[in-house]
Amino acid sequence: MTLMGFRILPLCMPLALVSLHFACAAQTMKRKYLRIILPITDGAVGVILCSFFLIPAWKMNGLYISNVLNGVICFLVVLIAAWIPRKRCPRNLEDLMLIPEGFGAAENDRLDITVREIGQVVSVSAQVIDFCRGRGVDGRRAYLAGLFLEEMAGNVVSHGFSKDNKDHSVDIRVVHKDNDIILRIRDNCRAFDPSERAMITEQRDFGKNVGIRIVYGMAREVTYQNLLGMNVLTVSI
Repeated sequence: MTLMGFRILPLCMPLALVSLHFACAAQTMKRKYLRIILPITDGAVGVILCSFFLIPAWKMNGLYISNVLNGVICFLVVLIAAWIPRKRCPRNLEDLMLIPEGFGAAENDRLDITVREIGQVVSVSAQVIDFCRGRGVDGRRAYLAGLFLEEMAGNVVSHGFSKDNKDHSVDIRVVHKDNDIILRIRDNCRAFDPSERAMITEQRDFGKNVGIRIVYGMAREVTYQNLLGMNVLTVSI
């Protein structure tokens, strides 16, 4: 019985992490129905309901399997909660999390670029500046958008890409909406919160992380999140 527990219970751990992530995301994004239904389903409904049917036939193994099925049921709840408002099957993480398509901006109000090597960073910075100017943004903020993008994306490519032997990319989205410029820089490298480097104030380290500190010092707002293994940096100008 114990041996079967060690064999079966680890299967529920990845699903439990997914359920926990979406429960926290629902709380943060104020999705009131999901943030109530998912915690109730996770354990109170999923495990108890499955155990009611499985324990009479499979004894303690039925309880173990119920924990795995609980994770499956919770994922189905997340899937249905995203399917109903989208009116289609979710196709990616943004769909599952109900993040507004296009980051809440129309196609002509945003610019999407993917960077895979350091040589692309400077040209992408120029594209961002041209995009901002084409949208009527003043020259100073257009330049800052390109500078911030070059500093932060370049830092990811230079340092994050070399930490392991995996394939990496930086997905960049620039949004101009309501006279605001928003940069979203997302990568699949190891977790890295640039705000920790931006706080360095010791005189002996004054020359380090200058680019990061410039961005944090001049941007209107900078936020960092790590979502399902993805670094997501949002810079408002």
